[in-house]
Amino acid sequence: MRRTSRLVLLLGIFLAAVVFIVIAVGPFSQGNAPSASSAPTTADTVIAVADIPLGTVVTADMVTKQVLSLTGRDGDALGDPSQAIGQTARRPILAGAQVHVSDFKFGVTSQLAVPTGKRAFAISVNQLTGVGNLVNVGDNVDVLITLGAAAFPVVQVLRDGTITVVTGLNATSVKLPLLLENVQILGTIEAPAPAPANGANGQPAASSPPTISDASKLLILSVTPAQAEVLLFARTTGTLDVVLRSPQDTDVTIATDGVILKTLIDKYGLLPPQLVQTIVPTPHP
Repeated sequence: MRRTSRLVLLLGIFLAAVVFIVIAVGPFSQGNAPSASSAPTTADTVIAVADIPLGTVVTADMVTKQVLSLTGRDGDALGDPSQAIGQTARRPILAGAQVHVSDFKFGVTSQLAVPTGKRAFAISVNQLTGVGNLVNVGDNVDVLITLGAAAFPVVQVLRDGTITVVTGLNATSVKLPLLLENVQILGTIEAPAPAPANGANGQPAASSPPTISDASKLLILSVTPAQAEVLLFARTTGTLDVVLRSPQDTDVTIATDGVILKTLIDKYGLLPPQLVQTIVPTPHP
């Protein structure tokens, strides 16, 4: 009899435990437990409404926002149009394409998209001739050329037919734009960065303000065949400088006359040098 009572008691305890487990697990079995299906499967994505050419400053009417599945969304795609508005496209963006963070980043160009009818032409600039080496892919520049006296030799033909080169004259000439106005940069190649200097005990040195250096940079310009010929002559004969244009001035052209020393004197009031003559007394015998 006692054995039967014990079995009944143990059976009761077992049933109570089962009921407790059912009550505790019940809500989770009804779908209230977290599951993989509750993770987001879509995200806002910025889409180009129209083609955005290289160097274009993005405006609000060029982009929109769509909800895309994560499986069809690029990893570095932007999520809100405000992230793209005001940025300069550093690569062409096609209509309907996702707009990425990398579309607005500088970087070494490994592939060039040369526009139809244009040619890619490389020139070398430095901090002084290349706006501090701050010009980059997508920027529009004007190209100036400075030609020294060797490009404008002044000669004197004597009666006997001999030719003498006259020296001492300032024949320097500067011309803007030399047919090269509003030229777009298709790519850049930076000079290797110098190794960082270390301070005491091998620790990185304290940061210092930027300094002027002779670091060079290659600019790959988009030019017409005729402009390429001009650039080739200019690159081998004179010195090339580029000046950066505002993105809002890409369709503006300004005619200039160029500058020589006489221009500075006649138009800008530069004082010409004065010849100083010294009379040397004749020694007495």
